[in-house]
Formats: sequence, C-alpha cells, structure tokens
Amino acid sequence: MRILYVTRIYPYRPAFGGDVAYSRGVIESLKDSCDLTVLATTNGEHPEGPFEENGIRWRLLPESRRPQALSVLTGMPNVMWRNATPVFHDALRVLLREPFDAVILDHIASAHALPQLSRWRDSHPQACLLYLSHEHERTTRLEKYATYTGRNPGRQAAMRLDGWKIGRWEDEVVRTVDIVSLINPNERVLFETNVGARRYITTLPGYDGVRRPSRRITDDTPMRIALLGGRGPIHKRNILRDWLDVCAGSMEKAGIEMDVIGDVEPEFRDMLAKRHPSIRFSGFVEDLDAHLQGARLGVVPDTVGRGVKVRLASYIFSRLPMAGIAGAIDGLPLRAGRDYVEAPDLPALAETCIRLARDVEQLNRLQESAFRACDGRFDWRTRGADIVEAIRDHQRRQSVEATLSQTAGVRREAPLLGRGLA
Repeated sequence: MRILYVTRIYPYRPAFGGDVAYSRGVIESLKDSCDLTVLATTNGEHPEGPFEENGIRWRLLPESRRPQALSVLTGMPNVMWRNATPVFHDALRVLLREPFDAVILDHIASAHALPQLSRWRDSHPQACLLYLSHEHERTTRLEKYATYTGRNPGRQAAMRLDGWKIGRWEDEVVRTVDIVSLINPNERVLFETNVGARRYITTLPGYDGVRRPSRRITDDTPMRIALLGGRGPIHKRNILRDWLDVCAGSMEKAGIEMDVIGDVEPEFRDMLAKRHPSIRFSGFVEDLDAHLQGARLGVVPDTVGRGVKVRLASYIFSRLPMAGIAGAIDGLPLRAGRDYVEAPDLPALAETCIRLARDVEQLNRLQESAFRACDGRFDWRTRGADIVEAIRDHQRRQSVEATLSQTAGVRREAPLLGRGLA
C-alpha cells in the first residue's frame, strides 16, 4: 500500500513537544507496514528537498515566513494559516499525481490541504482519506485561548474568532474524511456531538523508551517531585507559572524539591527562577529514565488541554507514580485512586503531592498498579499496522458497496429490457 502523509514539520529536534513526538511515532510505525511518503516543512535544521531515510521518502519544504497576525483577515485559524503556503500546495499537487492508495492528514494545522485532498479523493473513489487528530480542537483551543487573552479586548476578540474558525474547519475535516483517528477514545462523543456518526479508530501513543521491569521507592530516594514536559506554547507556560506560584513555598517548607524537566524559553525560565529560587530547572535531559529515578513522584498540573499526554508514558514506564489535576490524566487505561491520585485544584494538588512524597508504600502501590495497567498497550510497532488495516478495511467496504450498487442497477434495468424485447 502506498500512503502519503501530510504533516506540519519534520518531527525531529530542534522541533519538540507532545504533538511532534506523536507524529514522529506514527510515521516511524507506518513505514514498516506500507510504502510511505511524508510531506512536511523543515524543522529549521534539516535541509529542504527530497531525501530517503529509514525506509521513508521525505519531501521537506521551506519554513513558512507568513506573519501570523494576518490570519485574522482570512477564513483560516492561525495554526493553519502559518502553513498554508503556495509552496506547500504546489508540492502537494505534484505528489497527488502519484498513485497513492491513501492520504493521512495529520493534525488540524494541516487542514489547509483539505480542499486539494477532497478533490483528489473524489477522483479516486477507491482511495482513503484519514484524519489523524491530536485532540478535539474546538474544545481544547477555546480553553487554551481563554488563558491567553488577559485584559486586552482586541486580543480576546481575535482569540474567540480563531477558536470559532478552528471548530468550523475541524467539523469540515471530520465530515470529509473516510476515517477519523482519535488519540483519546473518550473524545469520540465530542466529535459526534458536532458532526454525527463517522468511522473512528483509536491510535494511542506508543512508547519507545526504557520500560523499567521493577523499581522500589525507599526512604533513601531523594525528596523530589518531577514536572515533565516542554513549555513552549503560552498555555503551557501559564500552567507552569500558576503551578509554581502555588506549590513552591509549601514544598520548600516541606523539604521537597520541584524539578522542571524539558525545554523552557530562557527568558521565561530566568523569570521563574528569580521568582522561585528553590525550583530546579533541569531542561532537556538525554537519559530521562535515569533522571526520573531520582524523584518520588511525577506531577500533572495541567488545568488546560485535553487529549492523551504523551509524556505520561515516561512517568509510567520509568515507574514514577503520578498525581494530577482532576481530568488531566485521561484517555489511558488508568483509574484514579488505584493507578494515580488526583486533586480538584492546584492548592489541593500541592497538599496531595507533599503528603504522597512522604508515603513510600503508597507511592510504590501506585507505580506498580499503573505499570501493570499499561504494560503491553503502548507498542508503537502495532500502531502503523492498525492504521493500514483500517484503510484496507475501508477499501474492502468500498469495493463491496460498488459491487452491490452495480448489481442493484442491473436488477433495476432487467424488467425494462424484458419489456422492450417483448
């Protein structure tokens, strides 16, 4: 099977983040089950142009230089407008002349290609168009944008408009494609509320890091709590700021160190470090599993954002127990109270973390239970094969429906032919 994968960016460092990691995992898994071509923009480091690597044909285009603010004057939301360049559309037009069996549209940011892909699919009725969603964008974007606006009325209006456009485009994508892939099966009801019944599959993120066979947290384990995840987007920076404002004082008083792991913009990091001198900023860590062994607990203080958080697999398989805001740990085969602990708000989460950090027996029960619940369910190798099988199943259905339609047409015409011959 020949598949064209349309995405935003070459998903390797210096590009980073949960969305990038998810796209990279799906791409690398797909290459083992099909003949794969990927269209993307460069990450700013890899040269532009075509090349082949690890069984994948890449077509990398220049980074977009479009001014983001101009999206307000268009029908596209900002995340799409940035990538909707003539160069991208021209390259896609050329690629669609090749005999692909299916096209995967990755992330709402790639939805600017929908009109071209819709025309392509109409002229290739046996082909399949699949949308790889990363979250229910309509809901999540509006939540995120509510944290951006501050007291600027113009910015508030622009964000509301952008959120409306996101929802409009997302609905159109779901109506148009043949299959919608969900990262979080619990979000299906959100899609169906807006668009109705479609064909859905679930593509949980895989995990290709260390799977620690056992771990025992003891009184000798450093009194440290880890907060994992890059802090590039504004809403993630706001989450980090709000969490540190709430927890830093009480944790310092309790003798607990908060360790922020992952990329943080230097100026923002320096501001936080000055504001909260007790906080440790480890930045990007090469050996994450080894680093996490120096902590007792992983915290998930995300008050905004839906979908499956890819970083949680690192906690689980490094056997670091988790505590989070209610609803932040979602879409995984985990149960609150058994596999992790949740709290209703940030102050309560800070108190919960302090209490848990001192209870090594509960920490070990949590990490062992979460590992058992997820063991064997996060293998990237199966994800690509599952997507390809879903596409094949769609093609089989299309073939059967075409045959039945032709048969029904013959049966309708037979009596007329009989009367004419008589």
